[in-house]
Amino acid sequence: MMIAGSVLYVGALFAQAQVQHDAYYQVFLSQAVGQGFAQGILFLPSMAVMGHHFQKRRALAMGLAVSGSSTGGILFPIMINNIFINNGYAWGVRAAGFFVLGACVLGNLLMQPRYPPHHSRPPPPSIAKLLQDPPYVVCIGGLFMVVLGLFFVVFYIQLYALTQGLSETLSFYTLAILNAASVFGRTLPNIVADRIGIFLPLISSSFVAGAIVFAMFGVHSVGAIVIFCLLYGFFSGAYISLLAPLMAVLSDHISEMGIRMGVCFAFVGIAGLVGTPINGALIGNGPVYAWWKAEVFSAVVMLAGCGLLVYAAYLLGKKRGKRFV
Repeated sequence: MMIAGSVLYVGALFAQAQVQHDAYYQVFLSQAVGQGFAQGILFLPSMAVMGHHFQKRRALAMGLAVSGSSTGGILFPIMINNIFINNGYAWGVRAAGFFVLGACVLGNLLMQPRYPPHHSRPPPPSIAKLLQDPPYVVCIGGLFMVVLGLFFVVFYIQLYALTQGLSETLSFYTLAILNAASVFGRTLPNIVADRIGIFLPLISSSFVAGAIVFAMFGVHSVGAIVIFCLLYGFFSGAYISLLAPLMAVLSDHISEMGIRMGVCFAFVGIAGLVGTPINGALIGNGPVYAWWKAEVFSAVVMLAGCGLLVYAAYLLGKKRGKRFV
């Protein structure tokens, strides 16, 4: 799966560099379909394989791996924007393709699965059986609600900064600032999770991220936007990095991790797909944007998701005879 996903991802990137200016369908096929499908293939096995090698520090290992996307979120916008300006669109996308090619080659060389012996490996559970597990189902509902509002800031912070009177240069770097903070958010809380359990850091980070969205009502100056990006990047990054370790905690056996991740992320991916267009519809087309509508929507659904995660933690503790997991 890793090799197939890598080939498709790199191929789709180089295909995107060749699109014609008036052929939107080519952009849709190469970026939305090709790269989206390839990233889905790559993400699950690259996360599930962590569970083969780590148990005591599994959350930290997965957090360090996921922090790579934050690092890419810093490097790619700056690199590609400068190449776009100096060398044009096609070479900017090709540069991304060469970068991804090198990263995928290294990733495939470094990764090594370690499956349990056949005699000790239980049969893989059916999806129907997983969807009858109350803690797992409630957890998916909570994660769905959080993701429904999570990416509002990520997608719209640059436009928001421009509407508050910030320069185009600083507005462009707001996303890089957010991703820089996310690197720490995807590692430090995972250290805590390995010590005290996964749910408390996950719920706390999700709750703070939702509360920070409400703070956008008072974010208008340069300093306030920078601080907002740092805080939101940290706590939203913590949420993202703790998703895969959460699936490991919910699994009754290591062999279930992959299928539990796949089913969960299939549902959560729908929230990521529809959440941003909903926010866009709430904001409007300008020139005057109704930011408060999207802020309220995103914050409320994220906090509602936190409530479901609290209930999921209670159900899992009850299932395993513990007060909290």
